[in-house]
Amino acid sequence: MIGYFTARGIRSALHSDGPDRVAVWTSVACAIHCALTPLLLPLLPYAVGGFVGEGTEHAFRGLALVLGVLSLGHSYRVVHRRWLPLGLFVGGMALLFAASFQTSAHPARELILVLVGASAIVAAHTINLGLRSAARSAVGCGCACHDD
Repeated sequence: MIGYFTARGIRSALHSDGPDRVAVWTSVACAIHCALTPLLLPLLPYAVGGFVGEGTEHAFRGLALVLGVLSLGHSYRVVHRRWLPLGLFVGGMALLFAASFQTSAHPARELILVLVGASAIVAAHTINLGLRSAARSAVGCGCACHDD
């Protein structure tokens, strides 16, 4: 387990499709959470409200940001040099952060911003997976860490 936290282990993880796949599913989970929370929260006892509250939203946004920067940034720099996944990711994150500033007076606006933002992030990682796959089949990965 310790090997995963070394520089070589981190580089190896970044060169796999794992971060993109985790990011896609995290974004889907975020979208589901944000779509269902306004519907289910009034039905749940207040004790469960902390589990599906603001802390969960901050955690999803933080995880999406970290995974996106790591996987999409690496793929852009080393593998395919295409801007589309990065642009979709930045736009999606901007919408997620804009949604976090919506007050409870505009729950429909917040929901729309979150669903569109999460969809853009899912699209960014899905396109990135396709570009990585195309680059690998065309000329190999091109990553220096695979030369070891």
